[in-house]
Amino acid sequence: MRSIWEKLKTKWNVNSDRRMAWIFVIFAITGSTVTFVRRPFTKLVFDKITYGELYWYELIVTIVAVYFIYQFLLFGVGTLLGEYKFFRWFILKMNKRIFPFLKNVE
Repeated sequence: MRSIWEKLKTKWNVNSDRRMAWIFVIFAITGSTVTFVRRPFTKLVFDKITYGELYWYELIVTIVAVYFIYQFLLFGVGTLLGEYKFFRWFILKMNKRIFPFLKNVE
């Protein structure tokens, strides 16, 4: 476990173990929050609650919407908890891999 921790510290350019743990806490808070946001979103848009009730196209719409909601939540929570610079970099890096037209954005 320690070697993965060190690899991520190097890859993400994080110097201290305390900051690394704080970043993981922010990821945990955001992941938990997005699971609570997904249910009302699905109820509002499709009038269904569970993934099993959704048709395949509704599921795809839900997954795409939750992805973007997660982006906003991750950036918001990260900014509020003092890691604006890291999460701005992380979200840009993640989106550049998915959307090729963002390659030149900094």
